[in-house]
Amino acid sequence: MAGRTGPRQELSLLCASDITPPVSIRVRTIKRRHSQDGGRYFDRMDIAWATEKLEQYLHLCGELDLHQERAGYDWDDVCSRLNKQAELLLPTVEKIVRVSYPKAPHPLMPPGYTSTNSQQWVRRALGALRDTAETEVHLRPSAPSLFADSLHGRIWAAAAPVWDTGEFGAALQQASITLSAYIRAKASSTLRDRKLVAQVFSPDPPKLDAARLHFPGDSTDEGWQARQQGLHLIAQGAFAGIRNIAAHEDVDVSEHEALEQLAVLSLIARWTDMTELRTRI
Repeated sequence: MAGRTGPRQELSLLCASDITPPVSIRVRTIKRRHSQDGGRYFDRMDIAWATEKLEQYLHLCGELDLHQERAGYDWDDVCSRLNKQAELLLPTVEKIVRVSYPKAPHPLMPPGYTSTNSQQWVRRALGALRDTAETEVHLRPSAPSLFADSLHGRIWAAAAPVWDTGEFGAALQQASITLSAYIRAKASSTLRDRKLVAQVFSPDPPKLDAARLHFPGDSTDEGWQARQQGLHLIAQGAFAGIRNIAAHEDVDVSEHEALEQLAVLSLIARWTDMTELRTRI
């Protein structure tokens, strides 16, 4: 604030990440897409969580301003404490601002820096979040959401390290490899990928050299047959249409398409969890 006297902090070349360790925003909560003209719009986010973080930061800034005004614009221990609390929030706040108001300057500085006013950008981001929340309430139809980190743990754990790079084909490949290894280990098989699932998920009885992964129940029942055939066919289709394409063809996959395909792999993994190893004695 321009009117402060006493000990004061000047704008430095340090980034906010140099002040405190960066805090990661939850993968599942905030997503941003850009239109071709550079405009901003949101497809899904945890607006309440992001709004709360920005409001907490602005509240600390307001407390600091009020205290310093009452103290004659001297910088005392209370000012230092409030500024430190704001610094701890700032890495998360800055990530939210980047998503909701990309035009904000970098870096954002804590309230103790007198040569900049980062609060105005936080307020603009907060306004954008509130506008988005209101738009979603009044204009968007209610629809279920699928979050990547709610998929099968093995599948998302394999894809997550690559997902944020935007290399969705590589993420699908890693998830497919992990799924194949999981099925292979459970069936004690030496086969891989499509040949593996074609054999182990077959509804046919096990053979001496071919164990099966079957759903529990009576294998002569029509319902059992339908379910086992479903697993057998969808697994082969996934390894042919997802694993092979991701491994051998240079195809651009959008985030939405990749998430749909990841959900297929997740379903196969969950069904595999339910199967039992059957061998011929």
